[in-house]
Amino acid sequence: MYISKNIESLRYSVIREMSQVAAQYEDVISLGIGEPDFDTPAPIIEKAFEDARKGHTHYTHAKGHPELIEKLSCCLSKDLGKSVPPECIIVTHGAMNGLANAFRTLMDPGDEIIVVEPHFPDYLAHITLAHAVPKFVPSGFDKGFLPDPADIEAAITSKTKIILINSPNNPTGTVVPKSLLEEIAAIAQAHDICVVSDEVYDRICFEGRAASIYNCPGMENHSLVINSFSKTYAMTGWRVGFAYGPQPVIDQMVKVGNYAIACASSVSQRAALAALDTPDEVIKQMSDTFERRMDLVCSRLEAMPGVRVNRPKGSFYVFADISSITNQSRQFALDLIKEEKVVVVPGYPFGLSCEGCIRIACTIGREKLSEAMDRLARFLAVRRH
Repeated sequence: MYISKNIESLRYSVIREMSQVAAQYEDVISLGIGEPDFDTPAPIIEKAFEDARKGHTHYTHAKGHPELIEKLSCCLSKDLGKSVPPECIIVTHGAMNGLANAFRTLMDPGDEIIVVEPHFPDYLAHITLAHAVPKFVPSGFDKGFLPDPADIEAAITSKTKIILINSPNNPTGTVVPKSLLEEIAAIAQAHDICVVSDEVYDRICFEGRAASIYNCPGMENHSLVINSFSKTYAMTGWRVGFAYGPQPVIDQMVKVGNYAIACASSVSQRAALAALDTPDEVIKQMSDTFERRMDLVCSRLEAMPGVRVNRPKGSFYVFADISSITNQSRQFALDLIKEEKVVVVPGYPFGLSCEGCIRIACTIGREKLSEAMDRLARFLAVRRH
């Protein structure tokens, strides 16, 4: 039976591959999957099931439940200090669906999208499924994993339709400063290109709220923000996200969403509605917990010969440079699982310029994190002798 060459060209997730390898062993400590280890706050769960019992179990509009969209409009407008009207918002089946929806809406086959490295690996699958072409702009450890606007502009061609950015970044934890966002915004407007901004970690930020390119002057007409309830509210399994941007783009995304998923889960949308009432201090407590864990991991890594780290300013990832030890990050990760029962993610899926790095997800408690660092230190010591 014939299989689409477009689908055959996709590789399976390296992140999940590492988890499958680890399943062969006992006493494994996983620093692989990027999922908060907190449970969804109880008030969110209780309100969602209360609403389900009241009958909120039917289809909603493909754009999302009007009540949730209205509340998102109020919350976003307050947070940004800039109007985000309801007609400029769509509810999605998680951020992943939002990205896929955006790429299909904004690009035709053969169009180009500029992707800053390091990047979330799954971007490439969604670009492939949209029959588009990625154009990579590396940043690099020595630049603090911040892109050079001149490199972005140099990558633009007549086929470029999107500049894709992610801040706070997965896998590096880098937060793009407002001044740099303004430079990227100026480039996008000069070339009439849309910036798709993945901001799913915007509330897990250690120096105040991460800046959004949507807030740059004029970018309400040139940016599309993808966000989610998954990370901020520990709601990964609920699969509910949202996007906001120019109304003409949102209007077309509704069509894609309608045919792809019909609508986001009605019960999950009720949970999202309740999540927006979560006190800021609850969100900050989770963010502070991740920050303390990352401080522990960075301090330990900095003491290991041959390892370099840029201390993250957001998310819950540390992207460590091990290039002076090896440039074979996949074999390094496989050997680490086999010899010390610790799962990390090799760097190469995050971009060709990321070989020689490993991603560590600080999504387990400090005691287990400390033990994982002990095992990693022992693993490296063996290789030095």
